Amino acid sequence: MPAASGFARVLREAAPSLAKRFFDCSSRRHSSILSQAQHVSSRTKRRAVETRHLTTSPKIPIRRTQVSITCFRNSQANARQDTISRFGRAFSVSTRSRISQANTRDGPIDAAKESGSEGTGKSKSRKSTLPDTSSNTVAYWLLGSAASVFGIVVFGGLTRLTESGLSITEWKPVTGSLPPMSEEDWEAEFAKYRSSPEFHLLNSRMTLEEFKSIYWMEWIHRLWGRFIGISFVLPAVYFVARKQVSRSMAWRLFGIAGLIGFQGFIGWWMVKSGLKDDLFAPGSHPRVSQYRLTAHLGTAFICYLAMLWSGLDILRTNKLLRSSKDVAEASLNALRNPALKPFKRSVALLAGLVFLTAMSGGLVAGLDAGLIYNEFPYMGLGLTPPKSELWDSFYSRAPDRSDLWWRNMLENPSLVQLDHRILATTTFTAVMALWTYARSGALQKVLPAAAKRGVHGVVGFVWLQVILGISTLLYLVPTGLASAHQAGSLALLTWTVVLGSRVWFPGQAARILAQRMQQNVGGAAFGQAGGSTVLSQAGGVHAANANGATVLAASVMPAVTALGLMLSMNAEESLRVQLRARREEKPGKPAPERTEEA
Repeated sequence: MPAASGFARVLREAAPSLAKRFFDCSSRRHSSILSQAQHVSSRTKRRAVETRHLTTSPKIPIRRTQVSITCFRNSQANARQDTISRFGRAFSVSTRSRISQANTRDGPIDAAKESGSEGTGKSKSRKSTLPDTSSNTVAYWLLGSAASVFGIVVFGGLTRLTESGLSITEWKPVTGSLPPMSEEDWEAEFAKYRSSPEFHLLNSRMTLEEFKSIYWMEWIHRLWGRFIGISFVLPAVYFVARKQVSRSMAWRLFGIAGLIGFQGFIGWWMVKSGLKDDLFAPGSHPRVSQYRLTAHLGTAFICYLAMLWSGLDILRTNKLLRSSKDVAEASLNALRNPALKPFKRSVALLAGLVFLTAMSGGLVAGLDAGLIYNEFPYMGLGLTPPKSELWDSFYSRAPDRSDLWWRNMLENPSLVQLDHRILATTTFTAVMALWTYARSGALQKVLPAAAKRGVHGVVGFVWLQVILGISTLLYLVPTGLASAHQAGSLALLTWTVVLGSRVWFPGQAARILAQRMQQNVGGAAFGQAGGSTVLSQAGGVHAANANGATVLAASVMPAVTALGLMLSMNAEESLRVQLRARREEKPGKPAPERTEEA
């Protein structure tokens, strides 16, 4: 009994330490509570074992001692498991209740946030599904398409110079893609051509072999046009479907595709003007209308410029957006310089002047005006033909002669050639004036290096074009020189547009760059605010966990203390039972003094 009372005293002394350790868990995690409970239980177990060894006599059989130790261990293990299970249930219940309360409190807010984010994502997806910029692959494809249009313009000039455009008298967009495959097919096509005004008035002695040569020229020209349409429409659909173009570029591609189809219609409309029955009248010249020819040429030029400018715009935009922030801002600030405004306007006016000069060349080709006054700079006895020849009433159709001036400007070969000479000379003078202005001291400092090279390119092409034009006139419009002169006009216009792309301000690229910079700045500010919010929320969670641990320990400790006392009483009772059993086995022998002293 004294030993049992000593063991109870040891447990009572351990109870305050156990309570102190549990109350200190307010600054620790919940898992430390379980480890502390297990540690205290192991200490209690060791003290109980030491007490048992002190109260156990050496004369007791080993078997019964092992049984008593096993019983004590089982009782201690059961008590420890009971303590841990009760504490775990209490902790799990409190944790589940706290989590459920937090979900109940924060659930609607999180749901609103999720629904708001989903709604924002859906609205953004509905707003735009195409990127802000187009890929460089689209730019290279556009430049390749522009090169193909450049080639067909030159080949179309050759078709006009060889008078092959009226060899095919029908327009079959699909079935006309195949040439005659047999001799009977060739005879049928030649029979159709023999019924045209051009054969009766100009080529009445043409043979089948000669007809085949002009037929192949026109057939290749039409097939090339079909190829341009297919090679543009199909890749355009692919790039839009793959989302490799911006929204504005997608609309631009749609417009170019429509322009290509319209160009095919204008081509047949032009050919049809040379097959009219009124051209069979004596004195008529079977050729296409100069108005329709110029419209066909102008549409081809516009289509070419649209492809060229779109490709250059994509490359310039991507280059600007991929550069560093400082380089991009420096480039934009250089193009914003007010000193460049007169130069930019001059380049735009020069591009319009080159285009107008090329269209006047289309009128010259349609009227065969290059076959008269084959000299330069004079036209007959002076710099200009006589006034009566320039404003001839023969070309007027109105009774009051109100259309005299504009019909002579568009239908009189002498005045049409003079107009072309004046426009060409004006273009040459404007280019040289622009070159002189670019070399001035005020503009030399602010003009970009690429623009300076562009000015030199324009000067070189305008000199080449002047030489080709004068040579074509002096040598009575040979096919090679005339075709080179037409190609030179488009090359000069190309280089003028390239010069403009180097000095004109990229408004779309600047807007995209500004939007991205605002998004980056806003994202950084939002990230900082969001980070502080997250940190504050995390701190609140940790504080709530610490407070919850304190409350949990304060609520659990009385039960744990009572449980410890119950365990000590159970252990004391088990020791009493063991001692009573031992005394019943040997009632004549008193307990050893060592045990009593202990």
